[in-house]
Parts: sequence; structure tokens; C-alpha cells
Amino acid sequence: MVTSSLLGLIVNYLDPKGISLIREDRVINWAGDSTGIDEQEQTTIDGFKKNLNDNSTEPAAITLKQAYKFYNEKVLFIDARDFVEYEIGHIKGAINLPYNEFDMYKSNLDAISKNTAIVAYCDGQECDLSILLSDKLFELGYSQVYIFWGGWIDWQLANYPIESDE
Repeated sequence: MVTSSLLGLIVNYLDPKGISLIREDRVINWAGDSTGIDEQEQTTIDGFKKNLNDNSTEPAAITLKQAYKFYNEKVLFIDARDFVEYEIGHIKGAINLPYNEFDMYKSNLDAISKNTAIVAYCDGQECDLSILLSDKLFELGYSQVYIFWGGWIDWQLANYPIESDE
């Protein structure tokens, strides 16, 4: 039994059409300097290399500084966390669209034009819900989608505007 399992894994590994056993990390593209971020800050963030191509074919990540600039420009923020976390606290004015319950909440998108600039966020750098939601929104035809990399944690630490039940 162990031998056949091991042999199957080896054949799968060597087969170019084999099934990936480990989820590949999503390469994150970063928004360029059109958001007013200086060149020094554009190079890397938290060890991730930034792709400065603003004409990307996928959502681009943004920093806290960029997110706050978008917030002040009245860009729509979407919280990808679950409803309970959203109710406890969220970025002021953000709507809730929990990625894990997307089908149940997707009617929240009905009134949002496909040309609307959107910033998706979740808890922070350890949370990938904003990446997954951004990819989903991009697939649905929303063309200006950004991933706020620092998310809720960085927003709170910066003492930026929030809404909460508490």
C-alpha cells in the first residue's frame, strides 16, 4: 500500500499534466506610482517584490498610504471578512461581501457599476480573503479592483475612520 502510494506520487510529480499537490502562491502585482507613492516605497513591501505595471490584467495590491488616499477620494471599500467581523468593526463606509459566503451576499454588487474603483480588504497580510475576493470581482468584469494589503489591522493602527457596534 505504501509502495503504490509512493509510486503514484512520483508518477504524478513527473507527469507535466500531474495534479498540483501544493497550492501555488498567488503572485501579487502592486499598484504603481499613479497613486502618489514615492519610488523608494514602490520597490518592495514586507519582502514582496512589486510589479509596477498599472495596466495589469489582474487586481493590484496597495499600501496603507495608497488606501487612505483612495478613501479620501471616496473609492468604494469592500470588506471580505465574515458578517460578524464586519459588524464588530470595519472601515467607515465599507460594504460587506464575505468571500466565504459570496453567493449569499453577491446581491450587494447589483447597484455597483463595473467601472467603479473598488478596494477589497480583510484582516491584514496574513488573510487572503481580499485577494480571493478581488480575483472574483475582476473575473466578474470589475476592472478597477485593488487589494488593500494591510487591511483592517493596519487601518485601525493608523487610527483612520472606522465604524463598529462597540
